[in-house]
Formats: sequence, C-alpha cells, structure tokens
Amino acid sequence: MSPRDPGPTRAAIVAAAGALLESGGPEAVTLRAVGADAGVSRSAAYRHFVDKAELLRALAATTLNDLAARIRRDATEEGPGSSLHRGCAAYLAYALEQPHRYQLIFGDAPLTEPGAALESAADDAMLSIRELVAEAQAQGELPTGPTREVATVVWVLLHGLAQLQITNHLHEPRTLNGTTGLPTLLTLALTSLHP
Repeated sequence: MSPRDPGPTRAAIVAAAGALLESGGPEAVTLRAVGADAGVSRSAAYRHFVDKAELLRALAATTLNDLAARIRRDATEEGPGSSLHRGCAAYLAYALEQPHRYQLIFGDAPLTEPGAALESAADDAMLSIRELVAEAQAQGELPTGPTREVATVVWVLLHGLAQLQITNHLHEPRTLNGTTGLPTLLTLALTSLHP
C-alpha cells in the first residue's frame, strides 16, 4: 500500500470493516479495529474516513456493487434454470452469505446522508435486477408492463425472502425450513409471477 495512492489502503480498510461487521456485528466496527485488521496503522482509517458513519457508507456502497456484480455474473453463467432464476438465487445467496452487510443497507437503521457513491451503487444494484426482469419479460417469463415496476416487485420478493431467512422466521412447523427450502420458495414465487 502506497502513501501516494490511497486507493489500496482505503479498499483494505473497507474490506476489514466488512470482515469485522460479519464476525462481530456493527459494534465490532471501530476505526481503530479496522485499521489494525487492515494491516495499516491504527490511525490510518482516520485519514481516509471522517468517522465510522462515513466508513459504513463506503462499506454499503461496496456491498451494493458486489451484489450487482454477483447478480450479473450468476445470471449469465451456464447452469440450471433461467437467467432470472439464477440472478435471483444469486441475490439471496449473497444476502445470506453476508447477512450483516446486507442488514447494514436494508436493516432497521438506515444509513444517513448516503452520498453520491452510495446512491450510485444503489442505482446499479437495482439496475441489475431491472436487467434480469427486462430479459425475462422479453422471453415471456414475466408479465409485460413497466419494467421498473415489475423489477420492484421482484426486488420486494427477494428482499422479503432474504429478511425472513436472516431473521430466522423461515422454520418448521410454521413454514418450511428456510435453510433447505429457500430454493423451493424462490421457484414458487417466480412461477407465481409467470404470465
């Protein structure tokens, strides 16, 4: 990491924040702990981020960018099911693999003052879902209509499944076991949207 190029140090700090968040929850993310875990001086994080809130906004933007990339990658890879199904499954897998990062964005405590980078990342994440929906509409897999609105319905469906699983509300005997039954729920949900 070079003092002339702050990018690698900043990226290492954000990555360390993500690891701390996943291993210990939001309370584990402090600028000092992040600096130490990133392999930089404990004060380096303070040179790159004004405060913890700014660091968490950067982590949220990175998370949304990673989510969009995962959706696009999995949707275009060969595999079982349609591109729509693979992209939606990628959304759920990403959320469940990194539940604290997902909750950072979509949990009970919304990030204040999101800023341009976070807004742009959020727009791109939603665009990745709109791209899935547009292709599925063209193939007759989803109803015609305004793509943005149909994409919002698909996002609500995915978000609901992710939140219910993250918060352990999908379990026997009330519902099916989310750990093993989430693929079935996703298939049923997408099938119910089929025209």
